Amino acid sequence: MTETTAEIGVTQTLAAFAADGPAAGVDHRDAVARALVDTVGVSLGAAGTPGERILADWARAESSAGTATVWTTGEKASPSVAALVNGTAAHVLDFDDYSPSMPLHPSAVILPALVAVAESGDVTPTRFVEAYDVGAAAFRALADVLPQHVHYARGWHSTSTIGRLAAVAALVRLVGLDRESARHALGIVSSLAAGSRPNFGSMTKPFHAGSAARDAVMAVELAGAGFTGNPDELEAPGGFLERYGDPDAAPVGSLAETLDERLEYWQDAWPRDWGLKRYPSCYGTHRGIDAMLQLRSEGIAGIPTRIRATLHPRGTRPLRTAPPTDPTQAKFSLEYCLASAFLRGGVGLDDFTLGAFSDPEVRSLMGAVSVAESAVPPTGDPVFQTGYTVVELEFEDGSVRSARVEVTRGQAGDPLSDAELRAKFVDCCSAGGIGVAGAERIFASIQSAPGAGFTSLIPRRTTA
Repeated sequence: MTETTAEIGVTQTLAAFAADGPAAGVDHRDAVARALVDTVGVSLGAAGTPGERILADWARAESSAGTATVWTTGEKASPSVAALVNGTAAHVLDFDDYSPSMPLHPSAVILPALVAVAESGDVTPTRFVEAYDVGAAAFRALADVLPQHVHYARGWHSTSTIGRLAAVAALVRLVGLDRESARHALGIVSSLAAGSRPNFGSMTKPFHAGSAARDAVMAVELAGAGFTGNPDELEAPGGFLERYGDPDAAPVGSLAETLDERLEYWQDAWPRDWGLKRYPSCYGTHRGIDAMLQLRSEGIAGIPTRIRATLHPRGTRPLRTAPPTDPTQAKFSLEYCLASAFLRGGVGLDDFTLGAFSDPEVRSLMGAVSVAESAVPPTGDPVFQTGYTVVELEFEDGSVRSARVEVTRGQAGDPLSDAELRAKFVDCCSAGGIGVAGAERIFASIQSAPGAGFTSLIPRRTTA
């Protein structure tokens, strides 16, 4: 940039980073390939679920021809409609990737948008990876600047709100949009930012990710054609940062300078703040599940009379406080997940079917579970920064067993092995009606060249 970040605003800082910034200094091709494998897998696993069927039928009627592939059906649609359906499908099972340090699901928004647009052009794997780096960095940097804990506490679903801006930044790099047009694209999509946490546990929660991907594609297409938005929208009075954030709680220094620094940091660092899920449930349940399985592996005689789960401060925000009434809501119930993990020895896709959810033994044990947050620890406590869950089992004889988990299986500190990722992908494809041979071909295509090439291998089928 010829201007200094002290002389330009936040919107231009982000637009310049997306349009003209250097590539990441670290080669993230393997990480992006793993993210794409995971995202496509959990999307295909959602084929035939009620919400996916409704949306696929709508997409069929809305856009019967186009250049982009709907992953769950193999049918063609416009890039924006395909991004909508694929982004929603990626989030339906709540099995998609996450950021351990902040409540974000980056790939469910960024990758459906990138793939939908890449299908209509000649995009190299290198360019695709570079665009994802930009989006992954923008997601986390904007969350830092808001800051995200204030934003999330107000009831906003960060994956949806911040995700729109991050996906636009990624698409700007993918298609080579110029800096000025990028500012207008950010202005357009900022006006569309929405998504509320009270919708967690309903079909609308995954729809947030899909609508964010769709709006990003639409904003970049419109801006590229000359459609205008406020080129300074993010920092304008009443703009995105003021509407959704809190300047008084934001990092010290000008917002543009802070954003510039955070973008530079996250472009290389995002794989260290990233994870692929081991369980198809809200990430807020994962440390508790790991702790329960740890206790179970050590040998337990009998059924506990009480189960206490204590999470770090703010750790219960994404969870349900009321008992779940269906399998989708159960994904956000730590009570259900802990009872299921104790009785069944794991938590998988089959545990969120109606039959498993209705199991009277699980329902009974749920009544013994209590969930609470711990007191706020001293400032700077490193465990508070990373999060934790303590699970205690109390038995009839008064004995107590406990386990504490800080790093859950699947995140960067304890990643899924390649074999585990492959097995997850195949299982998800099987749940979505694709056999092992077909799943292996798609998996190999993504691993060899992350981009849109895998879509030619998706069989055309209906979800009815």
